[in-house]
Amino acid sequence: MTITDGVVIEKIEDEVYVDENDDTETTDGAGTQPDFNDGTEVADGKHVVPKGVAVEELKNYRGHKELRNKTPEGVVEMLQPKYLMGVYDKFVQSVYDEKTTRSTFTGKWKDMEFVSILDAFRDDFADKGVKVALCKRSSGNGSYRWLEFIDVEEAAGYVPQYDVSNRSGQVIKTVYTRLKFPDGVAVEELKEWNGRKKLKERIPIRVEKMLDKYDLRKEYDQMVDHVIEAGVSSVFKSWS
Repeated sequence: MTITDGVVIEKIEDEVYVDENDDTETTDGAGTQPDFNDGTEVADGKHVVPKGVAVEELKNYRGHKELRNKTPEGVVEMLQPKYLMGVYDKFVQSVYDEKTTRSTFTGKWKDMEFVSILDAFRDDFADKGVKVALCKRSSGNGSYRWLEFIDVEEAAGYVPQYDVSNRSGQVIKTVYTRLKFPDGVAVEELKEWNGRKKLKERIPIRVEKMLDKYDLRKEYDQMVDHVIEAGVSSVFKSWS
């Protein structure tokens, strides 16, 4: 791994996702946290959250139906007394309805798009004393995703170790390396195949948030129009 001006460069290794029906054990150096004996195990026992944190594990592939139709008992026990089940139902329905939160072909979750939906409900949960985090834990053998619902009074001082919001999550693969970008950097990759259409019609969620934050959407649209007009070969329609 090499770090250049804040960008992490890694040799490419294919990311593998654990099949939910596979009993193969996944291990790495992180281990569980022994001080959380009264807590809840997650990621096949590879991680433990303390008392005051309710967990909802997510299937890596096509997990949106189960997210909408099944709610863990622990989540209900935390949210119901705080009158947050209505907010929860709206949140999971929004994730279900928004198809950009997952891959069209495999149904694999897209973390940052998922978080963009969660962001719209954070204040509603926080008003009743609950913090929500999408978490992801990866090792050489696979990845696990889950939601943590944190009672900020009962679990005071607890910080979700695997909260995907704590890192950029933006990755671009080149032929030989994988580039990871830090927080504060928004990236848009130019595709070779059908690149003009994708650049014109789709804005990455990180780029979109930054543009809206600084009110730069008009300037972005003008730039894209100019790039499409001036930066594409007229014969082969490829980037020049």
